[in-house]
Amino acid sequence: MSSTTIAEPALAAAVVSWVDALAVTRPDGLDEHDLVELIGGLERLKAAAASLQARATTALLDQQLTGSDRSASAGEPGDAATRRRVSVRRSVGAQVALARRVSPTQGGRHLGLALSLRDELPHLASALRRGEVSEWKATLVARETACLSRADQRAADEQLADSYVGLGDRALAAEATRIAYRLDPKQAVARNAKAANDRRVSLRPAPDCMTYLTALLPVVQGVSVIAALRRHADTIFATGDERGRGQVMADELVARVTAVAAPAAADTVEASDDAADMSELPTVPAGVDLTINLVMTDRTLLDGDTEPAVVVGHGPIPASLARHLIREAPESSRVFVRRLFTDPIGQVSHADPRRRRFGHQDRQFLIARDQTCRTPWCDAPIRHADHIQPHATDGPTVLDNGQGLCARCNLTKDEDGWHTTGSAAATVVTTPTGHEYRSTPPGPPTSAPWGSASDQSAEPQVAR
Repeated sequence: MSSTTIAEPALAAAVVSWVDALAVTRPDGLDEHDLVELIGGLERLKAAAASLQARATTALLDQQLTGSDRSASAGEPGDAATRRRVSVRRSVGAQVALARRVSPTQGGRHLGLALSLRDELPHLASALRRGEVSEWKATLVARETACLSRADQRAADEQLADSYVGLGDRALAAEATRIAYRLDPKQAVARNAKAANDRRVSLRPAPDCMTYLTALLPVVQGVSVIAALRRHADTIFATGDERGRGQVMADELVARVTAVAAPAAADTVEASDDAADMSELPTVPAGVDLTINLVMTDRTLLDGDTEPAVVVGHGPIPASLARHLIREAPESSRVFVRRLFTDPIGQVSHADPRRRRFGHQDRQFLIARDQTCRTPWCDAPIRHADHIQPHATDGPTVLDNGQGLCARCNLTKDEDGWHTTGSAAATVVTTPTGHEYRSTPPGPPTSAPWGSASDQSAEPQVAR
């Protein structure tokens, strides 16, 4: 007599109960062996959960595509049907992003991975379901084999099946790349040519008022750049420069890009415990034209208050650095600092509410207020000044009906089943499944009122 085990549907309520149970579970009383077993078991649990997430994602896409197909007109042209289905897929990616509390771009990647696991990589999907590989490993394999046809992807999956468990992230990605190049060398060349079109430079915040400047370059150009910087560092070291290799390379990179001489060894300063020594704070390189949108309180600017300011596009910076940037820009630089106070009376003009688009000043205010895209968990730069209540439905062109969105989220907002309500202070995004997500702008810098007791602890006034 044979028995068949039928997998019960994973209800959301049941999953929530598992989360609640894990939240109150403590590892107390376990010995070293059992603690390691628990760590490993939980890692497998995360992978198995990622597998179920992927299957739920493809099921959601299938259901919404089916509903969209049923509602389409009988004589719909083929190109219109393709655009409609692409639109549905973008909508599902955004819904997945909100549910997983990640950016829409990441939501689209999760959707793409889920489809690859279902349609092209069955061995990888099985390993993930058993908890033998992580979701990140699965993402790497799917990424490196995405250029292949479906048949070649399945062949690559077959060849990699025995490597999924034993190889580390980097080694597995490299092996997947080798197999992909071997299976379809022509497509590999085409992929490399297309990738060269994606070359770009990006900037993102780093801790301690630093930034990560990243250049995505073709391999020959990237190797050439780093080799030139290393040669320069070797030459500088021969002169007895006391800076580290990384410091020399970073200074030379800035010097070559901005056409400004790099600082000499004697110009390099070291950290000091004296917070009042403004000479150690960085400033704008000479000869550089720059516009800085700086959100701050009036007391931070004028009264030496310690409330941090915000540089739009970066994030919080110390109050003393904000004042330093305003005061110490060299004469050879044309630096414009747009000071946007937390109560911007007189700083921002109110547009005609009947206009179709926000004016330049209003758009700059929305960027400064919202800082990044207002969609929850989307940290993309603001590209569009959007009407919360659409202009097409008589939404006024006023700041209280405005929000900053990235291009992708603004497109998604217009998809069928998506609705946004509220005002600038708080919006509610409703998805096609009826889920609601609340969004508020980040809190602005706030100083104590003038003449309060905190004045005694403020640093001396330094702004001019």
